[in-house]
Amino acid sequence: MTDRRSLRHFDWMLLLSVLTLALMGIALVYSATSSPGSTHAGFHWRQLTWLGIGIVCAWGVAAVHYRVYDTLAWFGYAISLVLLILVIPFGTEVLGAKRWLRIGGFQFQPSELAKLWTIFVLARHLDQKRLDLSRAHNWVVPILITFVPMILVLKEPDLATSLSFFVFFVAMMFWAGMPITTLLLALSPVMSVGLFFLTRSEWPFALVFVALLLWARPRLPVLLVLLVLNGAVMIGLPHLWNSLEPYQRGRIETFLDPDEDPTGAGYQVIQSQIAIGSGGPIGRGYLHGTQKALSFLPMKHTDFIFSVLGEELGFWGTSLALLLFGVVCFRGLWIAQSARNAFGSLIAVGVVSVFFYHVLVNVLMTLGWAPVAGVPLPLLSYGGTSLVMNCLQIGILLNVGMRRQEY
Repeated sequence: MTDRRSLRHFDWMLLLSVLTLALMGIALVYSATSSPGSTHAGFHWRQLTWLGIGIVCAWGVAAVHYRVYDTLAWFGYAISLVLLILVIPFGTEVLGAKRWLRIGGFQFQPSELAKLWTIFVLARHLDQKRLDLSRAHNWVVPILITFVPMILVLKEPDLATSLSFFVFFVAMMFWAGMPITTLLLALSPVMSVGLFFLTRSEWPFALVFVALLLWARPRLPVLLVLLVLNGAVMIGLPHLWNSLEPYQRGRIETFLDPDEDPTGAGYQVIQSQIAIGSGGPIGRGYLHGTQKALSFLPMKHTDFIFSVLGEELGFWGTSLALLLFGVVCFRGLWIAQSARNAFGSLIAVGVVSVFFYHVLVNVLMTLGWAPVAGVPLPLLSYGGTSLVMNCLQIGILLNVGMRRQEY
C-alpha cells in the first residue's frame, strides 16, 4: 500500500490536469445533450457517476505497488484474451460491430482491459537486461504478445482500437532499446500499407523505401528479407483493400474527399468542420452551439465532443484542452524517463502512447485530417468504460511516479 515517502513524489500537476479535463468533459456532455427533445438528457449525471467510480479505481491502482502488476501480468492477460474470444459469439452488436460484453446489467469493452494487460506483459518481457532488440529473433515473443489480442480486436471489427496495440508496441520496443534505424526498417511494410491507403498508389512508398535503405544501409541478408517482404506487401495491397469491410473503405474514401458524399459518409466530417470553424477565436458561448442544438452534428456527446468544444469555446477553449492533454503526456513521459525500474518505465510509456494515440486520432478526425475511426476523446467523450479505463491509466502513471526512485 501507499506510504508517506511515496506520497512526497505524488504528481499533483498530472492529477489536476486530468481532473480539469474530466470536469470539462462533463460540462461538454451536458451541453451536447441538453438540446430540447434530446434523447440523451441526464447523461452528464451518468458521466459524473462514472468519474467518481474512475477516481476510486485510480486510487486503488495507484495504492498497490506496480510490481504486483508484474506478478499478475500473465494471469490478467489470459483473462483478457478469454473475454476477447467471448465477444465473438456472445458480444452485443452495435452499429455492425461486436465490441461489448454484457454481464448482468453491466456492459463493458474487453478490448480496453486487453490493452492494459498487454502493456503489463510486454513490459515484463522487455524488462530483461540481456535482451538485444537489434536482432530479429528477439522480436518474435513481443510480436506474439501484442498481435494476438490485436487480431482478436480486429475481428470484432474495431480497426481503430486494434491499431492502438500497434502504437504502444512500437513505443515500448523503442523505449526498450530497439535502434531507430532497425525500427524504421521493421516498420517499412506498415508504412507501405499506410501510404497506399492515403494515396492509392505504391510509388510514394517506393521512393520512401529507397531513401530509407540509402540512409540505414542494412546488411545484405537483411536487405534481401526487406525487399522480399515489402515486395509481397505491395503486391498484396490491392487484395487487402478489397478485403476491407465496406464501412472501412468508406471511411478512408471519405477522409480523402469528404465532399464526394456530403449527405452520406462525408456528412460527419463536414458538419464537424463547420462546427469548429464557426467557433472562431472565442466561440459562440457555452450552451449556445447551433450545430449540436439543431442536431446537425452526429455523435456530438461521444466521438465528436471536440467539435462541440470548438464551436462553443472557440480557439481558446480547444487550446486549453490541448494544453492539458499535452501536460498529461509530458508528465507521463517524464515519469517514464525518471523511473529507475525498467518495468515501471515501460508501462508508463505504454500508457502514455495509448493516451496520445486516442487524443491525436480523435482531434484529427474531427478536423477532417484523419478517417472517422470511432475513437473517443480521453476524459472528454461520454462513455463509462472509456472514462474508467482512462482513470485506471492515470492511476498507473501516478503509481510509477510515486515510486520512481525505487529499483
